[in-house]
Amino acid sequence: MHALTGTLAAATMILYGAVALADNPSPSVLTDENRATVEQLLPEDMGGFVLHDEPRPFRGKSFLDPKGEEIDLSAFEGQVTVLNFWATWCPPCRKELPYFDELQAELGGDNFRVVTISLDKGGLTKAGAYLERHELDNLKPYTDPKASLSREMGVLGLPVTAILGPDAREIGRLTGEAEWNSDEAKEWLRAIVKAMEEKQV
Repeated sequence: MHALTGTLAAATMILYGAVALADNPSPSVLTDENRATVEQLLPEDMGGFVLHDEPRPFRGKSFLDPKGEEIDLSAFEGQVTVLNFWATWCPPCRKELPYFDELQAELGGDNFRVVTISLDKGGLTKAGAYLERHELDNLKPYTDPKASLSREMGVLGLPVTAILGPDAREIGRLTGEAEWNSDEAKEWLRAIVKAMEEKQV
């Protein structure tokens, strides 16, 4: 009985979400032309990047901001966001963090940001100390110590990096590491930002 109730509740949530999306078209939907450009510029080492046909909303779960206060992904509305899940015990994650630090320093601004979310159970203390120790000054210690958001988003291994559109819906993701600070990656991300800006005009 409980399983049936849960199934019905899940189905209702999916149906409600579909109706909500139909009533509120996402500004993160790429035009065919912009989608082709984004796919063409995809860096070779990001060949596993999955660009969704429709943006995916993941607002049901909270995580912690650098002050330890609960927020959800709606906090990132208004900009294209590179959202990286990492942990101090993950060697590929540690390798990528300086790339994201450089990316935020160079491209961060009114229309773009990098957000790294630690899944360490030690939370803010663990993540903050790591970023400070390695002088990753452009990254803030967002944390998801209970894996609430990461489970909601289906993060099964690390690292995972998602791209959020200006309405904080996921437009695509890469599972695995990449050279996020390469010239090719920066050109690709600039193309995504430009596509999102054109969509909002």
